[in-house]
Amino acid sequence: MNNNILKFIHNTPRNKIVFLDQPITNLRFLDVGKELSIKLHALTNDNRIAMKSIGIIDKLFSSSIEEDAIYGKYLALKNIGILFESELKTDFVQLLDKYSSSNILFVQWEGEKDSQYMYFLTKEKGRKINIENLSHITI
Repeated sequence: MNNNILKFIHNTPRNKIVFLDQPITNLRFLDVGKELSIKLHALTNDNRIAMKSIGIIDKLFSSSIEEDAIYGKYLALKNIGILFESELKTDFVQLLDKYSSSNILFVQWEGEKDSQYMYFLTKEKGRKINIENLSHITI
């Protein structure tokens, strides 16, 4: 249990996003890369993969919401690199916003970060994501 997380959750009215360098051991994490690649495998030659992937991601994330005695309802994600594949055209900030407004969203982050931006994987060569309008904490 992390008191900083609990304090953040109770004091944050809008988004509840927790970026993690390491997973929290008692939470069940969804391996997004593994699970999403399995579900998208049949669509590799489909021209509508971006449109169809939105629904697949939504179902996958919604079915992976868990309940914890300490944190309440949460969604914990790891191995999220697939969400940045250009063919999927995923709006990562919108996903963060959607799944952190009614649940705690734990994201195991593989990249760099500063107060306003997250970089997947590095500042120099990675994807820059503006998170200044999302309430978040980094642990």
